[in-house]
Amino acid sequence: MTSIPNTREDLSPKWFTSILKLAGDNHVESVELQTLGEADSVSGDIYRVKIKYSNKTPDTPESVVVKLPRPRSLRTPMLLDAYRQEVGFYRNLAHKVGVPVPKHIYSDIDPATYDYVLVIEDYQDSTNVRNEIGATTEQAYSLVQYMAKFHSKYWEDPTLLEYEWLFKVDEHRIDTMTSEITKCLPLFLSRFSQYIEPAEMEVLQALPEHYKATVKPLWFSAPPTLVHNDFAMKNILIIDGGLRFVLVDWANVGRGPGVRDLSFFVETSIKPGMRSELEDSLLRHYWEKLRGEGVSGYSFQRMFDDYRRSVIIDIGRNVRFAGRDFFRPMYEPIARRAILGRTGSAEELDLIGLIDRDRG
Repeated sequence: MTSIPNTREDLSPKWFTSILKLAGDNHVESVELQTLGEADSVSGDIYRVKIKYSNKTPDTPESVVVKLPRPRSLRTPMLLDAYRQEVGFYRNLAHKVGVPVPKHIYSDIDPATYDYVLVIEDYQDSTNVRNEIGATTEQAYSLVQYMAKFHSKYWEDPTLLEYEWLFKVDEHRIDTMTSEITKCLPLFLSRFSQYIEPAEMEVLQALPEHYKATVKPLWFSAPPTLVHNDFAMKNILIIDGGLRFVLVDWANVGRGPGVRDLSFFVETSIKPGMRSELEDSLLRHYWEKLRGEGVSGYSFQRMFDDYRRSVIIDIGRNVRFAGRDFFRPMYEPIARRAILGRTGSAEELDLIGLIDRDRG
């Protein structure tokens, strides 16, 4: 059995020879590792590995992407779930989601320690932009179409229940989130109240008492599908000058409402100055593309209400992220961008009206 590498030094020519199933006496002669991702990544290490063979053949990759976990002492329960989810996705679903994603080449995971390795297809000629740069208008419409095609593939598909490792939300998780929002809100407001408009402040102050009643219908009544749960520009490879896209980083993949990807993408990847102008049009574009892919029985009004609930979830996530005692100053720009990304949403989407309706 091939061992699971623990460090970059373990990613040796011998190890790659063992996992690539090379024909005859062909073997990997040398590898060159390039670090990808952010230096302070909380999930682990990512490398692009350029490979030289003793006898290069057309079916052997010139380079691959390899993911390794954080050291065992730094692995939180959330990270353990993420490792299992991403390996599960590439082994079971990547080849049949209906949209371009990296090809699974090799993976292994130890269920006891959660040591793992994931080797996937590399797109050397792709480009990538950070969330703060955001999508152009043309890219936004194309990516929403990509999203609808992806969601339609497993729309209300009961086979997703077979994959017990997929992220999902139950009542206990909603209760936990409500408790964390309640705990984190005072510190969040003390840090960021100067960036918050009155309408958004009203929504924030309503969250401790009314979060559960507002978001529960989304998790228990909206049509479920396969969702990425981190659909943002930082996880999108741009191919062929922007004509094609490849979605990466499937560590949060789950079963849930498709609007979770849509609201998160709009918040993180549409420039704040463009959001008010584009949001309604993007929602209609998403709904129309779903219908074009064969999704029926999901009215625009129902989708719109689901989307509003999803925005409440995004706001609550930001409170939890930026209101923790151990929140690091280096993450303040991320929190400010999230706040700015939703400034105006409370009024434009009538979020208080939604909260008032749900509390009866």
